[in-house]
Amino acid sequence: MKQYINLTEEDTIANVHLQWSDSSSLNQMLLSDLIELMDYLEDESPCTLIVFQGLSTQQQTTKLAPPNIDHCSKWEKFLRRVESFAGASIACIDGFCTRFHFQLALACDYRVATNRSIFHAPEVKEGYLPGMSIFRLAKYTGIGAARRLLFTGVQLSASEATVLGILDRQCETTTLEKAIQESQQALMPINPEVLQNTRRLLNESFATSYEDAIGHFLAVQNLCLSQLPK
Repeated sequence: MKQYINLTEEDTIANVHLQWSDSSSLNQMLLSDLIELMDYLEDESPCTLIVFQGLSTQQQTTKLAPPNIDHCSKWEKFLRRVESFAGASIACIDGFCTRFHFQLALACDYRVATNRSIFHAPEVKEGYLPGMSIFRLAKYTGIGAARRLLFTGVQLSASEATVLGILDRQCETTTLEKAIQESQQALMPINPEVLQNTRRLLNESFATSYEDAIGHFLAVQNLCLSQLPK
């Protein structure tokens, strides 16, 4: 990878260390690095688990310039590739998680954060949308809590984020690496096609009738069962 990404691989785990301290800013180099990352993980790497680290930054107090709309479109395409990846993804947070870092965390399958972490989506207060967090956040928190968080721009502690369903695991800063390893083991073994279809059916459950969902389920279940060893 290039300027913004340090990628290391261990067996079937891809550790993605983001060198991206300004979570308010997208640029063409960053987006190119992220696209190159997904191209590699989808087409060449044997990894079935992506672990994103570096999703925290220094707390910012000044109003920032809104992002470029073309960059927003490319960013969302990257997030959809993370969500559609034939495997699982973990977001690791140790600090102030906001803006694009927060958006990436919501697109991952599993989130681990330290007790000192804070979550913040200030964009609505600044006059523009917080990306497709307006689509993803309510699926974790419910629409009432999502409305409150986005409309007020309130900062959430790690404990509050856990209660709302945003975080899957909370730990001390000193035990973050251990918590990441245990989270990885909890997701193993990963059956990529089964996981991918389970994720899709879960997402569809918010907008699909039972009559349609049962048909989708039976089709996928038949495919999964046919591929099990006899």
